[in-house]
Amino acid sequence: MPVKVIGYVNKQFCFPPSLPRSLAFICLCLCLLLLAACGDSAASATVSPTTKPAVKQVLVFPNVGVQDLDNLDPTQGGDQNTDQALTMIYSGLVRLDQNLNVLPDQASWTISTDRKVYTFYLKSGITFSDGTPVTAQTYVYALTRALLPATSSNDVLLFLGNIVGAANVNAGKTTTLSGVRAVDALTLMITLTKPTEYFLQSLANPVAFPVNQQVIERYGEDNWSEDVAGNGVGTGPFMVKVWQHNTKIVLVPNPDYYGAHTHLTEVDMIFVADAHTALQAYQGGQYSLVWNILPTDLAAARGLAGFTSQSLLETDTLFFNTQMPPFNQLALRQAFAYATDRTTLVQSTLSNGVVAAPTLVPPGMPGYQPVLTSLAFSHAKAQAALQSVYPDISQAPAITFSYPSSLVSSGLATALQQMWQSALGLQINLLPVETNAYNIEVSKQQVQFGFEQWSADFADPYDLLAVNLLSTSPANEGKWTNTQFDQLVQEAEQTTGAARLDLYAQAEQIAINDVGWLPLDHQLLAAVIPPTVHGVSLNHMGLYFGDWSDVSLLPR
Repeated sequence: MPVKVIGYVNKQFCFPPSLPRSLAFICLCLCLLLLAACGDSAASATVSPTTKPAVKQVLVFPNVGVQDLDNLDPTQGGDQNTDQALTMIYSGLVRLDQNLNVLPDQASWTISTDRKVYTFYLKSGITFSDGTPVTAQTYVYALTRALLPATSSNDVLLFLGNIVGAANVNAGKTTTLSGVRAVDALTLMITLTKPTEYFLQSLANPVAFPVNQQVIERYGEDNWSEDVAGNGVGTGPFMVKVWQHNTKIVLVPNPDYYGAHTHLTEVDMIFVADAHTALQAYQGGQYSLVWNILPTDLAAARGLAGFTSQSLLETDTLFFNTQMPPFNQLALRQAFAYATDRTTLVQSTLSNGVVAAPTLVPPGMPGYQPVLTSLAFSHAKAQAALQSVYPDISQAPAITFSYPSSLVSSGLATALQQMWQSALGLQINLLPVETNAYNIEVSKQQVQFGFEQWSADFADPYDLLAVNLLSTSPANEGKWTNTQFDQLVQEAEQTTGAARLDLYAQAEQIAINDVGWLPLDHQLLAAVIPPTVHGVSLNHMGLYFGDWSDVSLLPR
């Protein structure tokens, strides 16, 4: 980055004409004496012992929960840890503010009256961090590349699938994305197959960010993201200085960044797989801040200056295989819902490290409706629902609760088992399964009663309700079907604004009553961001740094 030299501008001392000459002379002498004193101080570099030294503007923080980043190709993100780095190196047409509202970033836009054509007007002068210009054609290349089957982008159709021609590109039928066109160097037109209310939200995901075609062609599609250090791969506020695998990634300001520049001179992101170790290291002075604090460490963390927590756009749920007895019967699913005491789970088992989830849509999501009626814990209602199906509970078939061992602790599984057995009088078998094997079993509909952890891809109820619970959705792992639910979701996707969210609320109430999913809790993200770290906070998607221009380190 070029160093700016700030010089002093010489100005004449001016006195009012009415000032007596003798007094003016005395003032001039005093000024000269003061200047001489200042000059002596500068020459001798004497610093008052009470003067605080300038703060070193190097932010050091752990990327908690990973040993390394798998990939720095923005089409390969999807998890919170990787996206934290990707959004520092790359940027796109839009970005999200603290409250997850969409803001212009590289472009402003207009939307056609039929809500299917988005025209983006790029800022002039945007470049990658090596000075390569970003144009509308850059986006044609990047969006097409993200959809190519060879790129193997995670869930790309969720974000870009409604662009005209996206399905054909992703299926390998063509390499031309017909719905994306460069009108001129700074005008990009994207045409959708249908109105998509969440489309701008989806463009805030790294999968839609521009990548440098020259760098990819130089190093090859399979290897270029390993060569990010020192190369102009992105347009974000930072560029990679060093990527030391399994240890850290060092980022420095991008001198060609089009936005307001950061005050930081460097960010050291340290990979720390164990969250408890990260907190201990923070307490030992190794990090500027710490996040992803374990529930078991919350008691200690709450006593530290700058402790904060925020619920995430995330829901831990239970699902029932509605095609497999006995959960093909609504009353039995409702019996389990009434038998689940969320308050006790949150307070006693999970140490208040989560928020109880009476609803599916989490706080902070547009369309969140805390007033929806939930099937709250009731021993009497649980018994009544069970006996409506099995007056003689000895006739009930064996029930097995399967769960991924990496996501559900044995303590939580046992607490649920005891809760259900106490309220219902049924024998519940527990089956912990290695996560990859569990996912395979779920995909084959081999799980009778299981656990699902959903995290938002973008802040819109479509991402939860439509993607997971529509009868036609491949992610509907319990094969739950409800015609009225499907109709409400389909109608919502033809509507806009508050009316659309109201339709989703009606659909969610049906899913709660019918126990399409049984919500347990929403995860909390806890962090310690001390007063010495300015401009960093939490929002419902994780750590929030804004555009980084407001982030700085203050004196201790």
